[in-house]
Amino acid sequence: MIVKIFAGPLTYDFNKLYSRDEEEYIVGVDHGALLLLQNNMKIDLAIGDFDSVTEEEYKNIEEVAVVTKKFRARKDYTDLYLAIEDVLEIDYERIVIYGAMGGRFDHSYANFSLLRLGSISIQTEEALMYALKPGTHLIKNKYKYISFFALEDIIDLTIKDFLYEKRNFKLLVDDPLCISNEGEGVVSFSEGLLLVIHQDES
Repeated sequence: MIVKIFAGPLTYDFNKLYSRDEEEYIVGVDHGALLLLQNNMKIDLAIGDFDSVTEEEYKNIEEVAVVTKKFRARKDYTDLYLAIEDVLEIDYERIVIYGAMGGRFDHSYANFSLLRLGSISIQTEEALMYALKPGTHLIKNKYKYISFFALEDIIDLTIKDFLYEKRNFKLLVDDPLCISNEGEGVVSFSEGLLLVIHQDES
């Protein structure tokens, strides 16, 4: 099952990003739940403090959602973190987060850190990002650029068949060496956690 989470900021076109899958679990985070409602989508889970919707909008969300979880605005974790924490408990294949980037930088950074928690990707209209664990990975790329960053120091990194190739080197967390590559190919490494960012021209 694919978990699809719609989150703010709502700087994306719903119809450009969303396509239906046979087995999908739809989550609306705060204002993202209103977006789903406005697009006549089912909502398996609506979650957040809902401080970005009106009382009437919240009542409409609550009527449609299978499950609604409302939190106080003053809390330790972001709405999106709470959504991820919730869906990690179910049997899922992967999690796709729509949005989550492009608003407040601190929120974007916090959302970006969620990629460490599981098989999670973040999708916007111009970018796709996810983290890879050690192993050999065939990477397809339909975007203009593809960049690789170390979330944890990467050992024995090999980047093959891309425009720029590297073999058996160490990529440290503060090293921007692998930014703005192009094409597609194979990436392999023995230790660490690798962030992959596919990006079009903005």
